[in-house]
Parts: sequence; C-alpha cells; structure tokens
Amino acid sequence: MTDQTKWGIPLVQSENKARMHEEKKKKEIPSPTLDELKVSHHNHFIDQQMKMIKQELIAIINEKGEK
Repeated sequence: MTDQTKWGIPLVQSENKARMHEEKKKKEIPSPTLDELKVSHHNHFIDQQMKMIKQELIAIINEKGEK
C-alpha cells in the first residue's frame, strides 16, 4: 500500500493558505483614492481656516467690548 498522505498535505496547506489570504483580504480597510485624500485635505484646511477666523472675530469682539 502506498503512502497517500504525501500528496495530500501540500494540497491542504495550499488550500489553507488561500483561505487565510481571502479572510485577511476581507478584513483589510480599503485604501482611499487620490480624490478622497484631496477632499479630506481640503476639508481639513478649510476647518483650520474657519477656526482661525473664529478666534480672530472673538478677539475683535472682546476688544470692542472693552472700549
């Protein structure tokens, strides 16, 4: 009788690796596109500008209130 486990082990191992790769691929977060990154950067930039303007307005209002 021949040893049939020799050919089966590499086959099972390769199937397990393929299954593990598919599971890992499902868990990965898709990387953002260039357009999404540009929009995100633009939004962050606008938010920072709005914050600075708001702080300047508050400072001006406080100065006028003191006078």
